[in-house]
Amino acid sequence: MSSDEESIEGEEGPYLGEYEGERNQNEERHGKGKAKLPNGDTYEGFYEHGKRNGQGTYKFRNGARYTGSYTKGKKNGYGTFVYPDGSKYVGNWVNDEKQGFGTYHYVNGDIYEGDWYENKRHGQGVYTFNATGSRYQGTWTKGRCEGAGELIHANHRYSGPFSDNCMKGKGKYLFDIGCEQVGEYTVQEDQIQGETEEDEPTTILKALWKPKSMAAIEVKTF
Repeated sequence: MSSDEESIEGEEGPYLGEYEGERNQNEERHGKGKAKLPNGDTYEGFYEHGKRNGQGTYKFRNGARYTGSYTKGKKNGYGTFVYPDGSKYVGNWVNDEKQGFGTYHYVNGDIYEGDWYENKRHGQGVYTFNATGSRYQGTWTKGRCEGAGELIHANHRYSGPFSDNCMKGKGKYLFDIGCEQVGEYTVQEDQIQGETEEDEPTTILKALWKPKSMAAIEVKTF
């Protein structure tokens, strides 16, 4: 049952919401219309055989809003979702989930632009940190940095493998002054005890850099 078909019991019987718009010969919502759902949400857009289908705007009573494409009552195709905290996703959807290419603007000013799968960053993408201007570009797996990537800062960058959001394995730093440092990251697990004996300890991963060599970067001239 889609949300616009739900009912709420009241003193005068179930409240089925309100609808104003086109219908087909079977009295199904079909074509362009406006609906107010029993839970207070509203939808304005296109229907097909009683379900949201095509372009439309769905406004949630908590302040969230989706404007984009629907297929058989679910977000499918390209659309924009604005969340109650002001963050925003603009991109592709499959069966109500962020999937494909899209851009997410976080409430703290960070931005992710790249691939998504089942609502998580997955594939190739670039995450830019608003506070520092630094950015990670590379591979993501289920929302975490995993595989080959680069962490780019104002005057240098790190290039190498990542695992579980940490730099891990052999990599190198490249500095704008014209040199590079080769080395290897190992990951150390530190546990922080909770405030009371009953609290579970928190595990923190710390990446440790072991430099091996420093060399000038050859600049090719043509």
